[in-house]
Amino acid sequence: MTRPSPQLLKNCLMTIQKAKFKPDTSLKSQFIFPTEITQFSIKSPNKWNTNSLWSIIGPGKSKLLKIIAGEYIAHPPLSRIYYDNSKIKFLNFRENSGLDKVHMSARYEAYSYKGVLEMSDDTNSVFNYITGLNNYNTMHKQEDISREFVDQLLKLFNLDHLQKKWIQSLSNGQLRRARLVKALMDRPNILLIDDPFLGLDPKNTTTVSEALYRVAKELNISIVLGLRVQDDIPDWINSIAYVDNEFGVKVCGLKEEVFDDYQKEIKLIQQEHLQHESIHHQHTKLVPITQEEEQYQSPIHIEFNNASIIYKGLIIFQNFNWKIPKGSKWRILGDNGTGKTTLLSIITGDHPQSWRSVISIDGKLRKTGNGISIFDVNNKIGISSPELHSLVPQHTRTMNEIIYNGLVKDIGNSNFMYKRNPKNHPIPPKSQAILDQFKQQLDEYGDELFINLSMTNQKLCLFLRAIIKQPEILILDEAFSCMEDEKVMIQCHKIIEHQLNDMTVLTIGHLDWEIPNCQYLLQLSGDNDRSYRVYKYA
Repeated sequence: MTRPSPQLLKNCLMTIQKAKFKPDTSLKSQFIFPTEITQFSIKSPNKWNTNSLWSIIGPGKSKLLKIIAGEYIAHPPLSRIYYDNSKIKFLNFRENSGLDKVHMSARYEAYSYKGVLEMSDDTNSVFNYITGLNNYNTMHKQEDISREFVDQLLKLFNLDHLQKKWIQSLSNGQLRRARLVKALMDRPNILLIDDPFLGLDPKNTTTVSEALYRVAKELNISIVLGLRVQDDIPDWINSIAYVDNEFGVKVCGLKEEVFDDYQKEIKLIQQEHLQHESIHHQHTKLVPITQEEEQYQSPIHIEFNNASIIYKGLIIFQNFNWKIPKGSKWRILGDNGTGKTTLLSIITGDHPQSWRSVISIDGKLRKTGNGISIFDVNNKIGISSPELHSLVPQHTRTMNEIIYNGLVKDIGNSNFMYKRNPKNHPIPPKSQAILDQFKQQLDEYGDELFINLSMTNQKLCLFLRAIIKQPEILILDEAFSCMEDEKVMIQCHKIIEHQLNDMTVLTIGHLDWEIPNCQYLLQLSGDNDRSYRVYKYA
């Protein structure tokens, strides 16, 4: 094949030229994209070079990122070349990456004896996780680590005040920032990040974006971001590629040169997105309410009555009051670290203090010794969350197996190992009607392993698993974040809004258009007083 031109190779870290890719060496394997990638290159990020700061956008973004990372086999063999011993880090947030798979209740149980969660000498502190000192097999030694470099990264990603805390105690957004810092510890030449802003509130999205740009400039690291069409492209990005699954790479080059072509490709998707956003904007007027005065039409399903969650002086909630009517739809909003996940863990029974008379369900106070087990609680709750996502046995369970696992009783929501027995676990008629609405996806991908599904279908899988048993309470924690196919997301929203009228629904999401329309909003502030407000959507 023709070698890349000297001009193309100047300051290059990697190139792809006239290449197609397969997942393995089998003759029966299909190509990842039907058309070849004509030309793609990543260069070092200095003031003379371009093609160093990329956004890979579109439904096929994850596949192209894997190609860049070397996870697929190139045809012909020399059509993908890495130069100068390029070191690549690929961060996709689908794996725990060095984190133990700790069940939610175990995380919170540890709080009771960790004081204010600061453990400077603890193996699993944020600092030790980032530096690799939490791994007994690590090659790193304390004296080999540049404290100045670590402090620089911690400050860039707003983690310096959290470095002594237990890594499992971080919120989902904080944990993602910690994983970014960990990925940079080896000073890679190229950092690939799929969905870099997933789970981040607007403030931390800006913080991470600015930090990545500074990393590129100060550490001379080329950065490649995988984004959805709906996501904002950071201003500092200098090159873009649009990738779909049907064709492959359709637009590729300097942002200033190919942006018009990119806009033409995404026109229809953008129109659908704007229409979806406009529907949400019709329901964004908020009216403050006091729950004592609010006249709910349904009996109270869940109630917190002067609840306090305090870990040896660290206030999580204090004198917290919240009434949730049966069948109501709520959004829980707050920045990373304000206690959203903690609140939900009390409802699910995973938090140890949820059994200490802080919550009532259907008027019955939950406490130890009342004959109710964690499995009884879980049988009435369906949940989709980032934590559950990380617990899925991705290489051994198919989409159908995971969905139908939601019908198995008395195993808890975090147990994916049991398979459904059709005789013992029939599908409720309402659930079958919902499954029928996704017949195309289930027919095509139902027997695919979870690891091989697109992010849209992974999220759909967990959503259907959460609702298939027709639970009384449905918890959706970032359930639709990262979905590339907005049509599937909209269909899920319609099901929640029109077909789950008897379910009490609690949702968390930082982007308005990623959550279904709700009736009420609980706003958590995260200030020293841990204040909160309740609103009604007008």
